[in-house]
This record gives sequence, C-alpha cells and structure tokens, in this order.
Amino acid sequence: MSSKIFKISAVAATVAASFAANAALYNVYKYDDSSAVQTYGVAISPVTDSGQTNCFSDSCDQQTSAIAYEGKRYQEGFQYRDESPFLVNFGFDYIDQGDNVYDNFRSYCYNYLGYTDSLCENWANSQYTNGYANEFENSDINNSKAYLENSDVQSAQGNVIVNSIDASGEPVGNYQTSTRRNTAYAGTDTFIDGDRSRAWAQYTDGSDVYTVGSVSTKYGSASDYTSKAAIWKGTTLTSVAWDSAAVRDRVMPQGSARDITKVSSTLYAVGYNSDIDERLRASVFSSGDNGNTWTSTFVTGFDGGDRDLDNYLNSSLTAVSENGVAVGTYKLRDVVSNGAYSNGLFYVTDVANPTAKVFSGDIFFTGANGLIGGINKYDEVVGAVDFETHREVDGQPRAQRGFITQLTTKAQAPLQGKAWYLDDLTYGGDALASNNDYRIIQAGDINDAGVIAATAYYCEGGYASDAIDAACSGSSKLVAVKLVPISGSTAITKRPVETSTVERQGGSLGFFALTLLGLLGFRRK
Repeated sequence: MSSKIFKISAVAATVAASFAANAALYNVYKYDDSSAVQTYGVAISPVTDSGQTNCFSDSCDQQTSAIAYEGKRYQEGFQYRDESPFLVNFGFDYIDQGDNVYDNFRSYCYNYLGYTDSLCENWANSQYTNGYANEFENSDINNSKAYLENSDVQSAQGNVIVNSIDASGEPVGNYQTSTRRNTAYAGTDTFIDGDRSRAWAQYTDGSDVYTVGSVSTKYGSASDYTSKAAIWKGTTLTSVAWDSAAVRDRVMPQGSARDITKVSSTLYAVGYNSDIDERLRASVFSSGDNGNTWTSTFVTGFDGGDRDLDNYLNSSLTAVSENGVAVGTYKLRDVVSNGAYSNGLFYVTDVANPTAKVFSGDIFFTGANGLIGGINKYDEVVGAVDFETHREVDGQPRAQRGFITQLTTKAQAPLQGKAWYLDDLTYGGDALASNNDYRIIQAGDINDAGVIAATAYYCEGGYASDAIDAACSGSSKLVAVKLVPISGSTAITKRPVETSTVERQGGSLGFFALTLLGLLGFRRK
C-alpha cells in the first residue's frame, strides 16, 4: 500500500489551534494501580444519583458514577474472561503440558494474526514467556487486581476481573484460586457450579435476579474443558445446550452468555454457542417463561459473498440494550480482509430476529479490527477500533483508538449521527487542561448518563501538541480513565493530525506498535 506522508502545515496548525476554543464533550479523570504495569478501565456503574440521568444536560462530576478497573503486572495469554484459549474450539491444544507452549503461541500469531516472523516472536514473548508462563509454569495467580473506585474487589482472591457493575453498584466477574482457575461472583455471592465458572452481568426483574455467564466441565485426562452458556435465576442454574455439538478429538464445544435484558415480556441473554460442526457462533438465548427454560438462536448473516461459516474462528454478541439492540465481534480465519485477519464489529437491531450488520462508515473501514465495550439504553456504543490502516498480514499490528457511536436515533449524546474517536470529544478549551495528558485507546463501558470507563495512554506533563497522534516527550503509561460529560457542551472539533495518508485520514501511531503487541491480548468484552 503506497502512502504519501505529509506534515500538518503551519496554516492548518493555526486553524487547529483556533478550534481549541470550542467545547469538549468530556473531561478525563485518571485511575491507576501503582503496583501494576498497565491499568484498564473495564466497567462503569449505573448513575448513583437519581437526579442525574443525562450528564450532557445535568451537572455531573467525577463522583457521579463509579468505575471498575484492573491492574495487570503482565499479559494474561489465556484470557481470564474466556472459556478456551484464544476463544477457539481447539484452544486447549495450544497449552498442552509437555508441549513447547511458546511455539504454540507463536504459531497462533502466524496463522491468525499474520504479523511478520519477528513480531510474532515478540507477541509470543509478551503473551506467553512474560505472560501466561507465570501462571502455567510458576503458579503465579496474582497478576490481575480489580478495584471499584479506590476499593479492592475480592482482595483475598487471585486474578480478579470485573465484567460489569450491577444495579446495586456491586461488581460482577470471576477470580482464580490455587485449585480453580475461574469462579464466578456477583457482589458477595459466588457461583461454584461445574469445574470453572464465569459471571458477566446481572439483571433484576422484580424479585428475580438473573446472572449470566458460563460453566465449564473438565473433559478426559488432558487439560481440556467444554463450556455451556449459564443463566442463574437466583442460585438455580440453567445450562443452555449446544446445538448438536459434541467433543471431537481435541475440539471442545463452548458456550457463554455475556449480557442480559428484558424486551416486552421476553428475557434475552446474548453470547455464543456451538453448532453441529462445533463452530463458536454468536447467539441469542431467550426465555418467555420467566427464566425457567431457554432457547438458543444463532445470529444469521455471516455466510455470504466470498465467506462461509468456516471462515470465522468465532463470533459472539457481548452486550445488549433494553431496546433489543445487541453488539459483538467476529474473528476471521483463512480470509484476509483489507490486509488483516480482522476481529470485526457487528450489531443486530432486533434480538428476536438476530441478523448481523457490520459497523461501517465514518471511522469504521473494511477489515478494521475492533473491540466492543458496552451499549446503553440510548443505543450508544463504545469500544475500540483500528486507527491505522496499513496491512497487518506480513506486517505489524495497527494502533487503535477508543470510539463512541450511535446505532439508532435514540442517542442523547450530541454525536450528530456519527461515530467519533473519543480523543476528539476530549478536545476543547473548556475542558480540563489535563485532558491533553491522555489518548484514549479503548472504551470499556458506558452507562445511561453517558459516563464512560476507558483505557488511555497517559503522558506525564502532556503530549507535545493537541494532535491525536502527538508524541510524548516524557514517560507514558497505560491507565484507566473515567470520561464524564461536560454539561451543556455540544460542539465537536476533531483533533488535528500530525501525519496522515492519502488513502484515509487517520495518522500514524507506529511508536505504539510494540506496546500494542501486548495490549492486543486484552479483550474487555
């Protein structure tokens, strides 16, 4: 791909400087685990003050909603949130005792990320040698610590993660012990069904409380596990059956429920399930009898054009709004889309009839990688998407930026019907001066008031300019951030770009590439 790099002109810089007088939409507040190498913002609480329901019109501050964040000493390698390594049905084959697991990680990078040989070696070193090997070989389960504001979450447990915060302000997630890799919790309650369990979200319907997640069962003598989507009504578990799937050699069927809501009189959980060929496919789980029985339905629309279902390593819905709009990701295999085996973004507009539509237009481009953070009742979605556009296969990973977009006309944020990099929404003269200390690379969650939990590069002393791709002349670190709307602000001005390509304005963040090799292993949702 040819590209002509040009520096922003003096005239353009002057114009850009004048834009700074315009209003930002968000102020940025930092949260950091000082004992960690990297800190991630993963969840935001429902609004704690009932009088503040829209922070774009009501006066909100840093205390309006609580943020959950996680501090990591090293990369997880085998994600604590996922049912199987790399979220593939043969994933446990990569972590066999006695194997050269480093080689297996490097092989995954070659086959499914496609980076150059040297970068795949760096990726395997980050994810395995300096990451998962700490747990796998050394039994270190003290990598991940979780916090709700400044309070420890499950402080007596190992490798704690938070997937969401429930309506009462309690964290929901899972933790690790010396004998069990995953134990689901919600507040002070634990769910110890199966050999492993994970909790993603809770929903309260009158006197009934539903918790969704997954339960895993050890299979055979090898370190293999199968999983099924789990819905607890109170403490009573319903495991959702696979759709005719079965264990085949080292192929292990998996399933998971990752969010839940109610639309009219029907409960809907969203996640993924295994089909007759053991493919991990985005699914909707529905119940019309108050959660006593559940039906699994696959999301359609993935097989068409030059792709069929075998061209996907996985697909999963990860969040759903009370309007029945759900969002998720898919991972390609054997198909290079615009230079990448992309981890793409999709949504369904009606969980009762789930058909996938890809994110497109504005900042979204064909073959872009992304992550879903969350969706609120206004169908405003946050996550991360590629900021760079270069070829990844036989190349290097693309840098990403946090985004916000609206999927319906219900949006309350003044987004002008567009998708935006969150960095553009933190740029303006009325914002905190410290806003320029941050570049938002992932958004983990958004609540109905518009408050966002996110992850940012923090440059102590501020970036060299207001540009979205400005250099940091000092030290930088990955930190959690809370983005709080500035009441009354509606104007949006894009940050200037210091370098750009003729193919697509987007900038070059190549100096982040090696750091992103580690970050790419982290999947919020």
